[in-house]
Amino acid sequence: MIALAVAFTLSFVLSLALESQPPRLSTLRAPARALALRLLVHVVIFAAAFSLSWRPWHAALVTCVVAFLFGAGSAMKARILGEPVVFSDFALVKLAIRHPRLYYAEKLAEPKALAVFAALALATAAWFAVEPSILPAGGWPLLLAPPLVTALAVLALRSRWAASLARPLLGEQPNLDHEIDRFGLGATMTLHWLAWRSDLRPSIAATRAMAEARPIGALAPDVVVAIQCESFTDVAARGAPGPDLPNYRRLCDESLAWGRCRVPAEGAYTMRAEFGFLTGLPSEALGFDAFDPYLVSPAYAAASLGRRFKDAGRRTVLMHPYDRRFFSRDELAPQLGFDRFVDGEAFAPSDRFGPYVGDAAVAEAIAAEVAQANEPLFLFVVTIENHGPWGPGRLPGVDRGEDQYGIHLSNSDGMMGRVADALRARPGGGMLCLYGDHAPARTLHPTLSERRAADYVLWDSRRSGAPSRLDLDVDAVSRLLVERTHR
Repeated sequence: MIALAVAFTLSFVLSLALESQPPRLSTLRAPARALALRLLVHVVIFAAAFSLSWRPWHAALVTCVVAFLFGAGSAMKARILGEPVVFSDFALVKLAIRHPRLYYAEKLAEPKALAVFAALALATAAWFAVEPSILPAGGWPLLLAPPLVTALAVLALRSRWAASLARPLLGEQPNLDHEIDRFGLGATMTLHWLAWRSDLRPSIAATRAMAEARPIGALAPDVVVAIQCESFTDVAARGAPGPDLPNYRRLCDESLAWGRCRVPAEGAYTMRAEFGFLTGLPSEALGFDAFDPYLVSPAYAAASLGRRFKDAGRRTVLMHPYDRRFFSRDELAPQLGFDRFVDGEAFAPSDRFGPYVGDAAVAEAIAAEVAQANEPLFLFVVTIENHGPWGPGRLPGVDRGEDQYGIHLSNSDGMMGRVADALRARPGGGMLCLYGDHAPARTLHPTLSERRAADYVLWDSRRSGAPSRLDLDVDAVSRLLVERTHR
C-alpha cells in the first residue's frame, strides 16, 4: 500500500507538470478548489488504470502519459488553430471516429502509428513481467475496489458540490489562456465543463438579445440565399499568395456591404460561426456554451433565421453536401426552422472535387432551388469543398497545400458568380450573403494576418450600394442581412 500511495502522489505532481509544454509546476500554486477538482480527475484516471493491472507504478506511468499526451496535443492544437484543447472537444471524438479524414484521425492507421501502438503493447507486456501485481492471493473480491473508487470520483465530479467549487473561480465568460495559466489544462477543462453544465439556458444576455432582435417582415427579396463557404478567406487581399477572385470582387463592388467577417475561432470550429450567423447571437451572450453551441442549440432555436424566415411566410431549406448527421444537423434542422434538408445524398460521386462535393455542384443545386421556388425562399448553404486535410494525394498533380487551397478558392469564386446569375434571373429578385466560417489553419499561410477573421459580402440583385469596407462579427453579419431585407 505504501507503493500505491507514493505512486499516486508522484503521478499527481508529474501529471500537473506534464500538462504544460514545456513542463512546469506553477499550477501547484492554483487555488485549493481548483487543485481539489484536478485531484478528482487524477483519481479517475489513476484508479481506472490501476483496476486493469493492479500495478501501482504502471498506473502512475499510464496517468502521466495521458497527462503528457493531453499537454502535447493541446500545444500542437494551439500552434495550428490558435486555441488549446477545450472540454467540448470530447464531443467531437465520435465525429472523428465516424469521419476520420476530417479530423486527421486516419493517420492513426498509418504504419508509423501502428508501429507505435505495437511498441506500447510490447512495453506493457515487459513492464508487467517486471512489476508484480499487488493483488493478494485470494483477494479477488478486492477487484471491485478500483472501479468503485473510479465511479465515486466521477459522481463527485458531476455533483452540485463540484459545481459550487467551480463557479466562484470563473467569471461569466471563459478566459481560456488566463485560466490555463492559473489552473492548468486539466483543471481548466474540468472547471469549464462544470460551469457549462450548470449554466442557465438561454443566458440572460442571450434572452435579452433574442427579445431585441428585429422581426423579419414580408417586404424582403423573393429569395434570400446565405452561404457559409468553408474556409473562405481572400488571402491575396492580405498579402499572402492566392488567386484573384473576380466574382467576389465584382459582388463587393456592387454590394450592400462587404469586409472582414470576425469569427469565434481560427482554422476550425465551423459550428461556432454557423451558430453565430444562424442565430445572430454574439459569442459573449452564450457564456461557456460558445465553445460548442450546437451541443445545446435547442435552447436558442427561437433565434434561428430558419424559424424567423419561416414565421414570416417563407419556405426554408438547409443544404449541406455531406453526412446529414454531422453536428446532428439532421435532428437540429427542423428545430431550427428548416422545412427541408438537402444533404450529401442529393449529389452524385461525379460532383466531387477532391475529397468532397465541389462548390460547382453546390452552385448548380442552389441555382435549381432558386429557379424552382414557387414561393418566397430562404436557403442556407454550408459548403465543404475547401475543408482539410491538405497535402499530397488530395488533388492530382498538386501536392502543396497552399496551391490546393488556392484552386478551391477559385472554385468558390465561380460558385458566387453562378449563384449571382441565378438570382439576377429571378423575377422577384434575390439577396446573397456569403461568408467564410474561419480562415485556413496555420499549416496553410502561417503568416496570414487577422487569423480570427474570414471575409463576407452582402449583395442584392435588385439594387447596388456605394459600399465601403465594413468589418463585422459573424453574428452582426446576420443582423445586417435581416436589416437590409427591409429596405
